[in-house]
Amino acid sequence: MQIMAIDREIKLLTLDALPVAGIIENCAPEEAEIYYPANYLIFVEKGTLRLKVEQQSYSAPAGSFIVVRKYTKATYHKLPEENEDGFREHIFILHDNFIRETIRTFKAPTTSPPIIPSLVLLPHSTILEALIRSLEVYIEAQTGLDESLLILKTREALMGLLSARPDLIHTFIDYAKPEKADLLRFMEHNFMRNLPLRQFAQLSGRSLATFNRDFRKLFHAPPYQWIKEQRLLLAKRLLAYTPMTPSAVYLEVGFEDLAHFSRSFKKYFGHNPSEVVKETTG
Repeated sequence: MQIMAIDREIKLLTLDALPVAGIIENCAPEEAEIYYPANYLIFVEKGTLRLKVEQQSYSAPAGSFIVVRKYTKATYHKLPEENEDGFREHIFILHDNFIRETIRTFKAPTTSPPIIPSLVLLPHSTILEALIRSLEVYIEAQTGLDESLLILKTREALMGLLSARPDLIHTFIDYAKPEKADLLRFMEHNFMRNLPLRQFAQLSGRSLATFNRDFRKLFHAPPYQWIKEQRLLLAKRLLAYTPMTPSAVYLEVGFEDLAHFSRSFKKYFGHNPSEVVKETTG
């Protein structure tokens, strides 16, 4: 597996160790795959975002908004605009419980629900852009966002979306329904998140007991062992194929401190992280 180094900056706002909003900037094209455990809203500020979901391709130019359903496997290709300084997008997480709290104030639809897509592409909205930009000050300052303010911002986002597209009420009712993630796909995309097992379980749509049972049946190993092994394997690939150093890699793959990462790495591979030979990507 070849990993290409990308000139990228990510700024995240978190609540209980989980991202709730963020800004991603790229100075070079990037292609990646994501499988996120929550619904999310994207605002493309600069450049073009090309997406592929369930064999369907989408192109979102600057100014576009995209809503993506939780547990949706999506391929992203981020393209900077010509004569512009890269690509920039804003992301806002729409958690199920906050969606349910908001849509209960709307009149229940009487028409039969249409086929619900996993992704909705929306044109530019001044109301939604103002909401996204109101979060930017918190993201840049890294001051944190409490739950009450997050609920308010989620309500603002949904009100903005539904005022522009009233028909989306069916979509959000469906998006907020509890469901189980494909555990293999979920873990392959989220093992590097520094979360306790109870949160992995919750995000996968399971109780902790069900999560542990399903995990052992699927991976033939306890969660902690498998997660640690995957983090170490990813760390070695990053050290070999990117310019990243051990002091940057340990956080990227989900370890809490460099010393613990170094000890675990040496125990697993038989040598220190600093001794990994950099490979050329050709």
